[in-house]
Formats: sequence, C-alpha cells, structure tokens
Amino acid sequence: MKEKKRKITLSTWWQNFLTGVLATAIGVGLTFEVNNRVEHYKQKQAQRQAAMMAIYDVDQIISQFIRDKQREDAFFRVAMYLYTHQDQLETVAMDSLWMAAEYVVNTTEDTPDWADDSTEKVFTGSMDALQNLGDITFYDNVQECYHLRRDMLNRMSSSYSFCRPVPEKYVLDYRKQVSAANMDYTGMMNQSAMAGLLRQIFRMPEVSLYLQKYLVRDRDYQYFINQMIFLNQENKFIMNVTDEDLQHYIDQHINKTMPAKPKLLVGQWDLRQDNKKKTYLIIKDHSATTTVSMDYKIGVRTEGEHVNVPIFTPLTYSAEGSWSLDGDSLRFDFDPNTLQILSFDIDLNNLPNRDENVSDDSIKLQYEQMVKSQLKERTNWSWTNKVSLGKTGKVMFWEEQYTMPWGEVKTDKTQLLKSR
Repeated sequence: MKEKKRKITLSTWWQNFLTGVLATAIGVGLTFEVNNRVEHYKQKQAQRQAAMMAIYDVDQIISQFIRDKQREDAFFRVAMYLYTHQDQLETVAMDSLWMAAEYVVNTTEDTPDWADDSTEKVFTGSMDALQNLGDITFYDNVQECYHLRRDMLNRMSSSYSFCRPVPEKYVLDYRKQVSAANMDYTGMMNQSAMAGLLRQIFRMPEVSLYLQKYLVRDRDYQYFINQMIFLNQENKFIMNVTDEDLQHYIDQHINKTMPAKPKLLVGQWDLRQDNKKKTYLIIKDHSATTTVSMDYKIGVRTEGEHVNVPIFTPLTYSAEGSWSLDGDSLRFDFDPNTLQILSFDIDLNNLPNRDENVSDDSIKLQYEQMVKSQLKERTNWSWTNKVSLGKTGKVMFWEEQYTMPWGEVKTDKTQLLKSR
C-alpha cells in the first residue's frame, strides 16, 4: 500500500515537473515570438517613417519648383511683350517695367526653397538609411531625385542659356546718370527713367539672345518636373503610400497644430520680424491693440547733391481696433485714426541741411508728424490670416496668401508667442 502511494506521489511530482518545464518553454517561446513581432513592427514603422519623409520632401521640391517656374513664365511674358512694344514703355505700369528688368538683370538672389538639401543629407551615403527604407529601388529613386535637383541647380548657375545677360553694375551706372527730376523721394527711378533703361537694355544683343533661349530653359524645366513626378509616383507605388497616408503624415509630423478657439486667442502675442517687434493684445470683448517697435527709415534729400540720406529712427507706435474669428480665419481691423506715437528718438545731429535757427522741438515735431502721416497711408490696417495654435496653446501660426503682380500666389507663414 505504501509503495503504491509512493508511486502515485512520484507520478504527480513528475507530471508537475513536466508541466512546469513545458510552461516555461512555452513562456520563453512566446516571449521570443512577441519580441520578434515587436522588433519587426518597429522595423516596419522605421521603414514607413523614412519612406514618408523622403516622399514628402520630393513632393515639396516639385511643388516649389513648379511655383518658381510659373513666376519665371510670367516674367518672360511681360519682358517679351515690352521687348516687342518698346514704343509703349512710358504707358506701362511700373510693376511691369520692374518685372521686365528683373527678368534680364543678373542680381544676387536668395537660394530657392527647392534647393534646401537638409533632408537629402539623411540619405546620401548612409547604409542605415538604405536598410531602414527596405527597398533598393525606392532608395535609388530618392537618390536620383536629389541628383536631378543638383544637376538643375548647376545648370541654372553655369549654363549660358540660364545666366541673365545684364550685369547689375550696368543698372547702377545708368542710375547715376538719371536726373533728380526722374527720381522719387525714396531714390527710385520713375516711369520715364525705367522706360529709358529698358530701351537701352533691349538694344543689347545678349538680351535678345536670352529671350530667344526661353524655349531651351522651358524644355529643361519641364524635363526636371516630369522626371521628378514620375520617380515620386513610382516611390508611392513601391511603398504603398496613398494621398491619405501622406496627408496623415503631414498632419502628424509637419503640421503639429490644433484649431484656434476664441478663448485660446485671448491674451498678448509677440511677433519679431527683422528689426521689428509687434505685440497684439487680443481682448475677450473682441477689441484689440497693436504696438509696434522698429527702426523707422526716413529719407532726407540733401541740397546740391540731390541724394536721399536714410535716417534710422527708433520708433514705437500703437493703434486700437477689433478682431474676429470665423472658422480658421482670424481678422484684425485697426483704426488708423487711433494711431499714437509712443516714442520717436530721431538723432537731429544726423539730419542734413539742418536749419540752426529752428528749435530741436520744432524739427522733431515736424518729422514726427511726417512719420505719422506716412504710417497712416502705408500701413495695412486690416487683414485676415488663416490661424492655428501649437499643441501647448502658447504658439500661434498665421498663414497669409496674396497674389503677386505676375499672378503667383504666395503664402507667408508667421509664428507668434504668447507672453501673457
């Protein structure tokens, strides 16, 4: 009987032991399986993230380049029309005269938006990027897109067909010969002077040849656009990226914002632009105050030399108005009649032709009134911006769209910080 009980006890112990071993083995196996699945998921997510980043960047290059080409086309049409209608130059709007001159004059320009290579550096020469992308064809396509961009930049900076033919010095030398009667108070040439400049420029054989080379430039532009679009469409197909996927990526990683609400807008917002500081006080009752501090530039003409001397004057002014929010559109309406000059620190010692017989206070008041009048006339007192807020509610984003004289629609993005 005791022997039988011992056998039963051993049997039970053995079963429990085997069960424990089996459970441990299953647990270890499941752990490895889960870890493998997690790692696989992370790898897929990394591949997806890298692919979306590259596709979005190439799409940006395409859209920015198309925008610049549209501007180029508009400038060419104006320049070509004036070239063939030189007898009408004095009747043409100043905007058109300046567009024609800008199209052929070789001035120092900012680097175009589509030339930004910060994302390209993530991919170039990186084996990690190749592994993360997970597809050699996709990786090669991305590299080819960036190669096309570099090639286009080289052509635009070095090819004879792309280099604008008129040196900037030519315009500066012409301007020195223009009489004071053909200059405005800011020192800019008037319509008659600009018409004379264009007639001289249009007589240059290099300008005629440059206008004829438009079709060569247009062919190269279009080839670049078509190749980029083809490669990125293939990229989207390879990585199975839809328009909805791309928009989701933009919303999650590019546009990290939330809609603006009236109660979130109430407060003081600060904006810094170059030498300006602007403050907007948004009040709950929909009233608003703007305060601007800046170095104002006054043009003072010298006697005898007929030269405008710029006088930089620290200036602070404010104005009262109202605000309203309609969907994602924030509108401000300020009343120029409420304009107040809070500080005006003109250095009278820098004024040319200063009359010593006139008191400093009188001179200061005279210029202060002139500045106030100029601000009322030249300042945009009412505008509407598309608005959104950062996730913390401490950053406000403005988007303003406007149309240039040549038809290009531009978007300015502004960031304001909440100070209280």
